[in-house]
Amino acid sequence: MKSVTKTNGLAWKPKRSTKQVKRWTLKKQADFFSLLADLLAAGFSLKQAMSNLVILNNKQGSALTEILAKLEEGQQLSLALKDYVSQATYYQLLIAERHGQLDESIAQLGKLLKRRIAQRAKLQSLLIYPLLLLGLLVLIIVAVHVWLRPELAQFGMMPNPAGQINWVKLSGYCLAVILVIVGVYLGKLFWWWKKQPTLTKHHWYSQLPLIGKFYRQYSYYYLSFNLGLLLQSGMDFQQICYFLGDFDKQSLLYQLGLQLRLWLEKGDELREFIALYPFIPPELVFFFSKGQTQAELSKEILLYSQLAYQKLLRQLDNLINLVQPLLFLVIAAIIIGTYLAILLPLYRNMGGLYR
Repeated sequence: MKSVTKTNGLAWKPKRSTKQVKRWTLKKQADFFSLLADLLAAGFSLKQAMSNLVILNNKQGSALTEILAKLEEGQQLSLALKDYVSQATYYQLLIAERHGQLDESIAQLGKLLKRRIAQRAKLQSLLIYPLLLLGLLVLIIVAVHVWLRPELAQFGMMPNPAGQINWVKLSGYCLAVILVIVGVYLGKLFWWWKKQPTLTKHHWYSQLPLIGKFYRQYSYYYLSFNLGLLLQSGMDFQQICYFLGDFDKQSLLYQLGLQLRLWLEKGDELREFIALYPFIPPELVFFFSKGQTQAELSKEILLYSQLAYQKLLRQLDNLINLVQPLLFLVIAAIIIGTYLAILLPLYRNMGGLYR
C-alpha cells in the first residue's frame, strides 16, 4: 500500500512504492470505466460500484481489490488508479474530482476508450487482407527471381545476366544503405527528443506530418475539457495556474500552467500565449474576447470540447478508411513492376527473333 499525504488541500500525492504495478491494457481500462459509469448511472455510490466491480470483473480482481482498499482509506479515485491508467487519464479524473464532474468524466473516458478499441479492431480487420496479399506477393517475387528467371535464361528467353546489372542485388544494397541512414537519423532524433523540455516535445508532436493533425485535435479536446471544468468551478486563471502547479513537473498541464502564470505576471495578452502553441485550441481566443461571465464561458468551452472530441473520432475513422485503398495501390504497383521485370526482357528477345 502507498501512504498518502494531502498537499495544499488540492491534490493527493503518494509516496513511491517499491511494488511494480503493470498499467492496464486499453481494453481493461475501457471495460473498467464503462462498467463503473453504468453502475454510477444506476445510482450506486463510488465505493458500492467498486465493490460490485470486484465481484463482476474476475480478471482484474486483485487490482480492483487494492483500488477499493485505497478508497476505503480515504484516497481519491484518481490517485487509486494512477498506476493503472495513462497520465492524461489520471489528470482528467483528478480535475473532474476537484470540481464535481467525476461521473461525467468516467462516462466520457469509457466511451472514448471503447471507440479507440473499435477503431483498432477495424484497422486490424482492414489490414489483414492487404498484408496477406503483400506477403504472398513477396513470396512470388522471390520465386520469380530465384527459380523462374534462371530457367528462362537457360532457354535464352532472358538476357544474359553476365553482361547486365544485377538489379536485385543493387536494390538490396540500396535498401541496406537507406535503412542505415534512417537508423542513424532516428537515433539522433531520439537523442535530441530526450533532451527537450515537455512543451517542446508536445510542440514537435503537433507539427509531425499526418500524425500531428490528430495529436492537435486530441489536445484541443483534452485541454478545453479540463479548462472548462476548472473555469466552471469558479477559479480564475491565476488560481488555475497554481492548481496545476501541484501536478507532475513533466506533465503537459503543469508546464502549461507554469508558463501561463509567468506570462500573465508579465502582463502579456492571453491570445498571444495561445498563439505560441499549436496544440492549444485557437478558438479559445474567440471565447475569451466575447466578454462573457465565467459561467457562460465555461459552458461554451465544455461544449467546444465535445465538438472537438466528435471531430477527432471522425478524423480517425476517415484515416482508417484510407489505409486499405493505399495498401492496395502499393500492392498494385509492386505487381506491375514484377510483370514488367519479367515480360519486357521477353518481348525484347521475341522482337529479336523476328529480325
